[in-house]
Amino acid sequence: MSSVRPDPRLLWPAYTLFPLAGLLVLFFAVAGRDNALMVIGLALIALNGAIVVNHIFFSSLAVEGDELVHRSWLRQERVPIGSIQRIDAKRYAGAHGGVSAPHLIARGRASTLKVNTMPYRLGDMAALIERLRAANPRLEVDDFWRRVASGEDVSKEIAPTAQGRF
Repeated sequence: MSSVRPDPRLLWPAYTLFPLAGLLVLFFAVAGRDNALMVIGLALIALNGAIVVNHIFFSSLAVEGDELVHRSWLRQERVPIGSIQRIDAKRYAGAHGGVSAPHLIARGRASTLKVNTMPYRLGDMAALIERLRAANPRLEVDDFWRRVASGEDVSKEIAPTAQGRF
């Protein structure tokens, strides 16, 4: 297994829905002949394009030598495999349905690696976790990633984040 790469099909909101905001700003800027707003609209579209290009071409999660490495265009995080004590799935409050995609959090002794797994296929993440467990038998894996690694369908078992009473 070389590396886990984002799946472009899972990034569809980034290249279909999000550019609509930039196009809407650009439309009103052209209609009102506002140069500053045109620059803002073009900047929004360019920023969205940069984010999509970053995910598709420059992001990866891989085991390199004796380290787990997450690379993107602007940053790189590394955690030695031997120091990873636990792999957790942390969820944050999301806009639609109350939950977000699980983050893969590899907690090492001195450092932590956090990856938002929304653009990744869970099957690829399962193979990566199995490779990490083979390299580090003391590695603890939380319930979510254990079920993913065993091949269970975890997409239907999401418990929504608690909502406020008001």
